[in-house]
Amino acid sequence: MHGSNAKDAAPGPMPCPIRFTRAICGDLGQAERREWWIANGLGGYAGGTIAGSLTRRYHGLLIAPIGSPLGRRLILAKADATLIAGDHSWPLFTNRWRSGAIAPAGHVRIGSFHLD
Repeated sequence: MHGSNAKDAAPGPMPCPIRFTRAICGDLGQAERREWWIANGLGGYAGGTIAGSLTRRYHGLLIAPIGSPLGRRLILAKADATLIAGDHSWPLFTNRWRSGAIAPAGHVRIGSFHLD
């Protein structure tokens, strides 16, 4: 009789990916209420909204553990994407400024969002 081996074990079910359609992505209020977070297992993480706007102090693409176990430092806030075709360009990112202004409103061009 053979003992169980981790290599022989069947993989467990895959987690259901997070997906949102244009109905949510194109509505700024809805898109800013939907947040995503990914941890790297070493104390660092990335997080933001599906609109691409940064609505919290520690939203960003790289928040690294610095100092004490609870210390964090925002290293990379965001990377803005723009679609360019010939002489035309369309921002695919959104900024909410301190004044409350939204510019550009790239979330309206996002057809869907998914996080696997």
